[in-house]
Amino acid sequence: MMPAATIGRLGAVILLAGFALLLWPSQVAFAAASFVGAAIGLVVLYVSIDGRDQMRISWLLATALLLAYDGGSVSTYLNAGSAQEFAILTKDRPIEAICAALALVHVICGLLLLVGRWEASTSGGLADTTTDGWFSLLLACGGLGLIVLGYVFGDLGYMGIQTDEAGRVSVIGAAASLIEGPLAGVAGYLTVRARQPLSRLFYAVVVMLVTLAVVPTGRRAILLVLLVATIGFALGGGLRRLSLGQKAAAVAVGGVFAYVTSSYFFALRLATWELGNGASLPDQLSLGLEFMMSSSLKERFSTLFYDNVRERTFVLGYLSDLIEAVGSSGPLYGDALEYYLRLCIPSVLDPNKDQIIAYQMVETLVHPKLGLPVIDEANTILTDGVTDFGLAGAFVYAASLVALMRGAIWAIQRLGSPITVMFGTFTVISLVLKPELTLDEYLVPLRNLAAFIPLMWIAEAMPSLSRGGSSGTNTPPRKLPGQWPLRSGR
Repeated sequence: MMPAATIGRLGAVILLAGFALLLWPSQVAFAAASFVGAAIGLVVLYVSIDGRDQMRISWLLATALLLAYDGGSVSTYLNAGSAQEFAILTKDRPIEAICAALALVHVICGLLLLVGRWEASTSGGLADTTTDGWFSLLLACGGLGLIVLGYVFGDLGYMGIQTDEAGRVSVIGAAASLIEGPLAGVAGYLTVRARQPLSRLFYAVVVMLVTLAVVPTGRRAILLVLLVATIGFALGGGLRRLSLGQKAAAVAVGGVFAYVTSSYFFALRLATWELGNGASLPDQLSLGLEFMMSSSLKERFSTLFYDNVRERTFVLGYLSDLIEAVGSSGPLYGDALEYYLRLCIPSVLDPNKDQIIAYQMVETLVHPKLGLPVIDEANTILTDGVTDFGLAGAFVYAASLVALMRGAIWAIQRLGSPITVMFGTFTVISLVLKPELTLDEYLVPLRNLAAFIPLMWIAEAMPSLSRGGSSGTNTPPRKLPGQWPLRSGR
């Protein structure tokens, strides 16, 4: 197992790469730094998963940002056959500008990796004795049923949660979207820890069904569910039972599955373009399958899919544009933050919330003030910070997000109901692993989780209280009040 000190040294390498980009901005330096950042992101991700007790919120956030920015830059560089084509794919942005943007990412991620060695393990509050029971079965069946209802009622569909004409989402849509990631994590854990072989098979099927259910919502959602399920499997001790060859085979199978399902999602995008946004999901699914299977459409599909991959991976471009725009016009000093906070307030408490919802996206509010075109962009916590407070804002917002998520983990793991604790923990993990989220896309799920957790805790704890025992766990004789013990052998 790689010690935390080694992750800290990798953080120092990322920092040095960031400073090198500032001192020697060039395409060669950019490519080298991108490869280094993406490789370190993969290493930290592997250590966080395989090490069980090596998982940290700061490390997960750094990993997500490195894989999004550096990994996307590597993809763009590899898809460019020449320096001229690279310039085209990066929309002729000055190499100094994109090097400065990547340097910002590296400095922040390097600091996150360095500081994370002193952070408590995210999985520390999960009971090592947790197994399946009536409540885990209820959660699995109820969660799958909620997702099905979301699709049946039209609250879920292509690209995820659907909104009404006023831009609002339904309770079912919000709940179904919230439950997908953590349900995959809990099911992945119980695939290892369930007491009966049939139960373990059941939870493996739950993972598969959740993964298939998120295919219409996006490629990143597919990868996220697979990743969170893998984390659950690892926390349950499943990876310890696999040899290196078996792990490699599992990664290969997962990669093929992710590629096929991601391709199908893009086929759904083409089907939506052909049929229009008003088409039903079954019609979109049918035409999407035809795009993939029909020999007459396959060549067109392959060409468009390749072009899409080439053009959409360079998410660093927007951060570069924002840094330049804020440098010229100045930051907005909290305009985006105010917008996000008001989005989190329930409509019954904010009679003027319709004015905020009418913007539809933060770019509509902030881009005219910054002199940028109003189009949907690849937002992250770093772009939010730069928009509001410039370069310093990126550091402050990233640090604040880590503190917020650590606080959520701390509060959730004070509870004594193991499945509820696991569900809440996986919710936070799944949020941190999504790089392209705006601040409200962290805050709103946490707000919704705050409503979910007490209900789940009461439901799970009541049978135990009535019997004076524990449901769904084998409780060790010595237990800290209000919290499940840390793993044995630590």
